[in-house]
Amino acid sequence: MTLAMLLQRLPILPFGKHLSTFFAPIAAHVKTLRALLPATVVTTLPHALTGATTYVKAFEEIDKNPATGTEGDAYTFRFYTHGHEAQSYLISDLPNGLTFNGDKNSPTISGTLPAGGKYEIQIKGYRWANLQGPSTSTYKLVLQVEEAKTASPWSGDSTETLDAGFKSSTWFGDFYDNGDGWTYHTKHGWLFVSGTDESALWMWDGQLGWLYTGNSFYPFFYRHSTSEWLYYQERENARQFWNYEKGTWTTFEKN
Repeated sequence: MTLAMLLQRLPILPFGKHLSTFFAPIAAHVKTLRALLPATVVTTLPHALTGATTYVKAFEEIDKNPATGTEGDAYTFRFYTHGHEAQSYLISDLPNGLTFNGDKNSPTISGTLPAGGKYEIQIKGYRWANLQGPSTSTYKLVLQVEEAKTASPWSGDSTETLDAGFKSSTWFGDFYDNGDGWTYHTKHGWLFVSGTDESALWMWDGQLGWLYTGNSFYPFFYRHSTSEWLYYQERENARQFWNYEKGTWTTFEKN
């Protein structure tokens, strides 16, 4: 009891109270720094461009992967790096007709779609210019291109579309057309028709070879292999041609 009373008279305990009062703000400040330190590290580390933190992304939601289009059509694909901005891009396997503008602020692949087929364009972003520094993972732009369809010569007012793929032409007659050039004519049989304008058509005939005709001079044909003009005349179950060079009629079966 006497010792306790003696200690109370000494300045040790009040000094201890002053110390705790003095160090309390420092301790609180240290705790605050410790709380802030991990957050500072987290915001600093991702500045290194890596595939884990930054990736290439299509610029607009409407841009889809895989992308589709038709051969010969104009095409544009815009992209960027999500997370941190890349300073340069490596574009690989770019097909003919498409080019990369090389702009880090608005990177864009554009041009004319190539021949029909499937293409995989590789896109990779780099932290620094000239493809230097860490890079993103590879973004694959899968491009599916359809072959361009040849314009049909039978789309004019002189041709009527019938049922089951058949057509009726005011000058050529009735025929079946499946859209790839092969045509079955009710009088001539199978022909391969090449051309986009019915005023000038080449037709492959299995017995006569290449024939040239059109809506302004059919039933006249120019025969390429013999450089002769032929005149077609319908005949039951057969085809009859007058040869102007020889002055004779020749009969052929349907192809």
